[in-house]
Amino acid sequence: MGLFDNLFRKRRDAFMGQADRDWRALVPQDVNRVPEGEIGRKRAVRSRLPAFLAAGFFAVLVGLLWWAVDESTTVAPAAGSLRFKTDGFLAPDFVKKVIANGPEGFGRDVRSIKADLEADNQVVAADVRRRSDGTLDVALRERLAIAKIASLPERGAPMQVRLVASDGQTFAGAGYPEQAVRNLPEIQHYRSTGADDKLVIEGIEIAAPFLLAVRTSYPNLYRQWSAVSLRDCFGAQEDSPGSNLRVIVRPGSQPMDRPALVEIVFSTANWRNELALLSRINVDELLRRPGTTSQAYVLKMSIQNRTNAASPVPEPRLVPLPPR
Repeated sequence: MGLFDNLFRKRRDAFMGQADRDWRALVPQDVNRVPEGEIGRKRAVRSRLPAFLAAGFFAVLVGLLWWAVDESTTVAPAAGSLRFKTDGFLAPDFVKKVIANGPEGFGRDVRSIKADLEADNQVVAADVRRRSDGTLDVALRERLAIAKIASLPERGAPMQVRLVASDGQTFAGAGYPEQAVRNLPEIQHYRSTGADDKLVIEGIEIAAPFLLAVRTSYPNLYRQWSAVSLRDCFGAQEDSPGSNLRVIVRPGSQPMDRPALVEIVFSTANWRNELALLSRINVDELLRRPGTTSQAYVLKMSIQNRTNAASPVPEPRLVPLPPR
């Protein structure tokens, strides 16, 4: 019996009821209990903040993954819908033609469409997006034409006119109104290599920023200029003696009761300072002074006179145009 009692009787370390409760029963054991009041509420918010941040992170991650999948998925709309805008003159038909050149049409990958649009010299950048319904959103940023060039292709083809952008690139000028092209000054007497979109004009790296500055800061002067000659422009050697830009003035932009100003000469090295100086000169008053007996004059703006290094002539100055 002693062995039986030792095996099956209740042990003293077991819970024997209310009277046998240990010290833990006298001390509240709810370690997660939040104190009441403002401090308690702040502690509660801080304790839940990591969970909220983790949930927000996963929500953003899921959204980005969904957007990436939606952007790259080629879902072709039934009617080939297109939403188009541009800051230039290209029409929606230009974009539709580029899209149609691919075998998948409107179902093409947006990156492929973007690359084909930007391959045209008239387009600086193209933003192409596909909506969830398959509609294509296309936004173009075009090059700004600041001049034009005319060239005679081989084999007796008609004269070809291309537009010159402010970065020196040439392009066909699709969509440009005829009047806008007519009013652009023409680049003359240039030396070039290549053709079409690969055309490279010697000295255009000087002439293009020059014309952009005039169009932007001196629009009244820009409207009076019909052409810029690069005959004496030596390109990268802008500091070479005699390197200049010769501007031809529109005949109809001047009064008929005084001698005509037919040409303005700028040095390639200091044309910025010379433009600022020209804006402060009263050319009309100069041409009406006594002694201006010639019918036409050239205004030389070259601040660094290189005609005679030993005895430089003060400039700017009017030079009579010799009779032809």
